[in-house]
Amino acid sequence: MAMRVFTVGGREYAALTVLGSEDFDAMEVVEMTDAGRGGLLLEFRMDEESAKLTHLGAEVDIPLLRASLEVFREDFLEPRRAAGLPLPPW
Repeated sequence: MAMRVFTVGGREYAALTVLGSEDFDAMEVVEMTDAGRGGLLLEFRMDEESAKLTHLGAEVDIPLLRASLEVFREDFLEPRRAAGLPLPPW
């Protein structure tokens, strides 16, 4: 599992990339606090046929969604494209 920490609006978040599930790969976004990882805010899942936002917490605002999508693109999609791994047919 890989983790990337990023900041939006003065708050710290972590994008956790989980690879190699039997059915899909996933990226989860959680808030980081002094107490550690917070609850799940966003979850992206991707398989060979689709990429979906499967969880969107009620407290997620547009700046966090945009930053998370950018992390998803940079850390999740682009490395797979560069490695020639299967991607959904977009």
